[in-house]
Amino acid sequence: MHRYWSLTARFFMLLASAGALSAQARFIRLGKPGFASGISADGRIVVGVYGNFGPAFRWTAEEGMVNIGGVGFLARISRDGRTIVSNAKDSSGITSAAIWQGGQNWRTLGGVPGNLPSGDTYSSVYGVSADGSVIVGLAYLKQGNHAFRWDEQNGMVDLGSLHGKGSRANVVSPDGHVSMGWDDDSTQTTGLLYDTWRGAIWWRGVERLVHPYGWIGAAEATNYSGSIVVGQGHPAAPTHAYMYTAWDGRIEDLGALDRGITPDQKAREDRSTAFAVSDDGPVVVGESGYQPPVDAFIWTPVTKMVKLSDYLKANGAMGLDGWWLVGAGAITPDGKTIAGTGRNPEGQMEGWVAVLP
Repeated sequence: MHRYWSLTARFFMLLASAGALSAQARFIRLGKPGFASGISADGRIVVGVYGNFGPAFRWTAEEGMVNIGGVGFLARISRDGRTIVSNAKDSSGITSAAIWQGGQNWRTLGGVPGNLPSGDTYSSVYGVSADGSVIVGLAYLKQGNHAFRWDEQNGMVDLGSLHGKGSRANVVSPDGHVSMGWDDDSTQTTGLLYDTWRGAIWWRGVERLVHPYGWIGAAEATNYSGSIVVGQGHPAAPTHAYMYTAWDGRIEDLGALDRGITPDQKAREDRSTAFAVSDDGPVVVGESGYQPPVDAFIWTPVTKMVKLSDYLKANGAMGLDGWWLVGAGAITPDGKTIAGTGRNPEGQMEGWVAVLP
């Protein structure tokens, strides 16, 4: 407890010394129960889902949350705000990755040609490029599941797996050239699922590991050029969020929040995952903890990892009373606007937008 308060006090002092208190942050609730998972580059459009199997929603300050249909467990939006992707069912009841066409209409993308599974789900979406032309995710195959990449010219392409045990593309770089995610290497494992997911990159149809020796865990997000990668699985702390910078090969342990728990629970709670990073890399957001409700975090070079709710309050944000911010899943390229989900004062899960000063 004393350590937590000393870190918190240091955090506020750092903010003040950096002049962070000179402007006010803003906290905006989306108004209805749901889970926010994507934001446009200008911060004006937020997308997400109402529940684990959809439907998806599109939020703007002018229109609020609008039901746009679909059956996905998450929704993503291109940086230009023109393309929203999630999952949807076709006329035969088959679920696959899909592109929103307006209203509650979706264009389903199906699965990998020639390798369709026998079940009623062909693929799931996880990421979309800046202009919406490239979509990535998980394809369900006859034997195993693999990452996929889709574009209009080539359709859905199986990206394969280095170890033959499965893979998934969580994100595509905004320019559409690099897909990233994980490759399952269960030949090297301590028995924990996260430890089998090696960070993977697909470029020009060729897969390689983010780190040549597989020292980095699953890649969850990247900046515009693909030169900054964040996710979970630092070499020295497999349960911690990391930031990898390609130009110098540095792997930074972003740490985990002190959840103020008993010593026997500390090992379980000592975990975090980074879900989004700004383009130049100084702002990373995600979640920390294991036992729900977990805590949304923000990481900067000055503050390191702190609770996002503490950061917002320190910067003058109002309206946070009664809220528990559980996850920050998306950030604008400039690092100024964050979208995520929290438990609202009424006890329901609701999306929110935070605008930093």
